[in-house]
Amino acid sequence: MRICPKCGYEDPPCWRPAAYHQEHSYARMDTLEMFEPELWEAIKDRPRGEIVELPPFVYWRSMRSDTVRRCWIEDFKMVGKGGSPQERTTEKSTGQWTRKR
Repeated sequence: MRICPKCGYEDPPCWRPAAYHQEHSYARMDTLEMFEPELWEAIKDRPRGEIVELPPFVYWRSMRSDTVRRCWIEDFKMVGKGGSPQERTTEKSTGQWTRKR
C-alpha cells in the first residue's frame, strides 16, 4: 500500500506493482469490485485492452487474465501499455558453457 507524504492519499490495498513494467500496477477484478466499485463499474463491460482515462491514472483490462492494469497518465504518454524494459541485472550470456576449474 502506498501513501503520499505530501497530501496523505492512501492507495487501496488491492493495487500491486507489476513484475515486468515498473510504471504499471495491477489489481484483480474481484478485489477491485470490493475496494473501488466506481472504477469497477466503469471498466467491467469494456472490451479487454480498451483504455479508460480517469485522472490521474489510465486503466485497461488485461488481454490474458482477469486483471486491471493502471499507469499514471504522464508515464503512459511516454511508455504506453508495454512499459519500459527493465535494466539488465546480469551481463549478456555468450551462449557457451564454461567449465569451473
